[in-house]
Amino acid sequence: MNLPSEQSRFIYASVPEGDPAVQKLLPDPKQYSLRNYAIFGFRNEELDSDRFIHPQHRCLTDWFAKKYQKKLDGVHFREFDPLDVKPALGSIVVLEPTENIDGYRYRLYGSQVVDTYGLDLTGRTSGQLNTEATRNVRPQYQTVARNNFTIYTEHDKQRVREPDVIERWDRWSRLILPLVDEEKVVRRVLVCMVPTEVPFNSV
Repeated sequence: MNLPSEQSRFIYASVPEGDPAVQKLLPDPKQYSLRNYAIFGFRNEELDSDRFIHPQHRCLTDWFAKKYQKKLDGVHFREFDPLDVKPALGSIVVLEPTENIDGYRYRLYGSQVVDTYGLDLTGRTSGQLNTEATRNVRPQYQTVARNNFTIYTEHDKQRVREPDVIERWDRWSRLILPLVDEEKVVRRVLVCMVPTEVPFNSV
């Protein structure tokens, strides 16, 4: 199966040919106001760190592969120890889905993500943050939580914290991994977000 044309904009990952059953469950990029939005779904056993450029994503996928249990089709959520993924820790956000998966609570919010966004959301819920940004990414997290598979996305976001007259953008690369319990229910969603500055005049 060839990837649809809108999936051709990945810069920091090399995605395989997609399982149609997985790709069909992904949020439609056209429904959201994300610039240059590309999204892809992996079955958990298909994850391979060689497909990713960012060291944070490579660290996390290597950890996931090491902890992966075939009987769970995933990694048990109690296996996650932040010290096991220290190279990626500042870029990690850990979410706890609500029982009906309508929303989630931020259990961990990495320091590098805080530095970029300017706000620590640890302990907050998605319902308290009904912003355009959270509305855009919430379907990604819900899809992972409902289906127990991995999602990788990229999109461009304008920088808002720099008092600079030059318009600057980052390319956000987001790897979203499910962590399950004994019943294969997703109890945590492990997100690794890495921004890369888009060169001036390239957007």
